[in-house]
Amino acid sequence: MGQNAARQVANFKTHGFVNTDNVFIDKVQGDVPFFQREEAVKLFDCITENRTEPITVVIDSIDRLGRNLLDILKTIDIFNQNKINIKSFKEGLETLIDEKENPMAKIVCSVMGSIAEMERNRIKERQKEGIACAKAEGKYKGRKIGSKQSNNRLIERHPIIVKKIRKGLAIREIAEITKSSTTTIMKVKKVLDLK
Repeated sequence: MGQNAARQVANFKTHGFVNTDNVFIDKVQGDVPFFQREEAVKLFDCITENRTEPITVVIDSIDRLGRNLLDILKTIDIFNQNKINIKSFKEGLETLIDEKENPMAKIVCSVMGSIAEMERNRIKERQKEGIACAKAEGKYKGRKIGSKQSNNRLIERHPIIVKKIRKGLAIREIAEITKSSTTTIMKVKKVLDLK
């Protein structure tokens, strides 16, 4: 779900078949891969454990499934492999029909994912232009040279890595699951070892 959670939950309630007791609110910025989002991992764990009947995950928009087109398609593929249908309100599509992949949904997801990725790139470009203008006017200082990310901030930014380290997984296993670099995982592990 996007940042405006109240609006989206209200929208879900208008559809009688949606169970709003089981809502996962994702407030992470869009450039974070789906399976590195804490709520996404909770959602996936919740729906894949002890499941005996077909399930549909309802989302507000397809762009909530990843940071770019490749990530979105990979997320959909993982859900499809687990026979989990994704229903998107904004695009009006479902990824599975009778537990089989919906080819039209794949096409629409590709197009919508490309548009979302293009829009994010345009936002980043405008942000760079704004920073360049602010620098030229002496209004933007940026991060101090040599400054470092605090240990607490590092842990806050990587909750999934922290969880996997605490479960005793090896660094390579965590890297494979989270698609994070081993360097990042080792930094987080070092900070956790200090606590």
